[in-house]
Amino acid sequence: MTYLIIAVLSIALVALIVWPLVNGRPGVAPTPGAQALQEVEGELARSFDAIGEIDMDHRAGNLSDADFGDLDREERARAVELMRQRDALRADDELA
Repeated sequence: MTYLIIAVLSIALVALIVWPLVNGRPGVAPTPGAQALQEVEGELARSFDAIGEIDMDHRAGNLSDADFGDLDREERARAVELMRQRDALRADDELA
């Protein structure tokens, strides 16, 4: 009985891993604009994570108020610039 459960779970795990690979559209390469958009969105997500980390470090007392202000301001400016890039790429994609 234990072997049956292990076999079923193994098959389910393999199916979960393989499904996205099989379900993708073969032969369709993403456009350069789509790749750039993905890269910018990834950078934006990392920037948001960094803002959260900076805030947590400040709340935990690991950053002084001055350091927090500098780091937070820089990272938020970076996030704003990435949002502008993302919006421009989306607008270009809609026009195409």
